[in-house]
Amino acid sequence: MNSTRTRSHSRSTFRSLAIVAALMTSASTGAAMRHLKLLRSFPAADTTLTSSPDAVRLWFSEATELPATKIDVKTQTGAAVMTAAPTRTADKGAPAVAMFTSPLTAGRYTVTWKAMSKDGHVVNGTIAFTVGGTK
Repeated sequence: MNSTRTRSHSRSTFRSLAIVAALMTSASTGAAMRHLKLLRSFPAADTTLTSSPDAVRLWFSEATELPATKIDVKTQTGAAVMTAAPTRTADKGAPAVAMFTSPLTAGRYTVTWKAMSKDGHVVNGTIAFTVGGTK
């Protein structure tokens, strides 16, 4: 009788440990699956603005490591457009901002960006927009 109770207790303990392990795995997998991603931008991709924006603004799904954030802008001929280093206010959900050092002239521009989350996950992308013309 004592042997049966011991086996039953061992099975119960094993089941409990298996459930705890499964819960821990799913919790860590959920955290790992939440990678940094671009939520929106200004200028938005493939838009036409009637006048020069003052900056490129990028909103991410989580705070980025600002020193690792890069925002480069080029003209349609590939010439680099001067911007200040990216900044961000302390407000939750604030965008990374790269201010233009002078107004943009009419034409097509390409923004190439790279950002890193606090866990080291790096994402990058490209956005194109046009200044001038009609919306």
